[in-house]
Amino acid sequence: MEGLKLLKIAALVKDLSISQSSFYLIKEFNKCISNTNISTGVFHIRSSTPPIQPLFGCKNVGFLGSYQGTVISTSIEDAGISLKTSSNSKKFLYIWDLDWIENPVFFSTAMSILRDNRLRIIARSSEHAKVIDNFCNKYVCGIVDNWNINQLLKIIEEKPCQIQ
Repeated sequence: MEGLKLLKIAALVKDLSISQSSFYLIKEFNKCISNTNISTGVFHIRSSTPPIQPLFGCKNVGFLGSYQGTVISTSIEDAGISLKTSSNSKKFLYIWDLDWIENPVFFSTAMSILRDNRLRIIARSSEHAKVIDNFCNKYVCGIVDNWNINQLLKIIEEKPCQIQ
């Protein structure tokens, strides 16, 4: 049928080890199993045991270069990896935790990644969005609570946001 298009969404994570973020990511991506128009998956840097059974493919980050779809990174470092791949993917960064508050980051490197025009930023809450804007002077494209797949789909299907 004309008009139906497969929407491919993959998260890029360090691992799927037991954490609140991994739990909600898997839970929400598993919801898409019954929708044949949405394909979800995960690319991971390290193998780990997930908190619940994923009903989608989980591949090593080495396969990211051949992926054509939407990639949602989960850290500044992972977003840097996503931006370095030669694939023609829509690139997002879902900032679950404000990593730079607890872990030092090289400011210049972080800014070159966060302010890259190919990368769209998603925040976990409106409070996080304010901190992100203050940190890198780039507005987030949207807010997604606990990997909510419906909120995520709305943001992914929107046009790119502009640095303001």
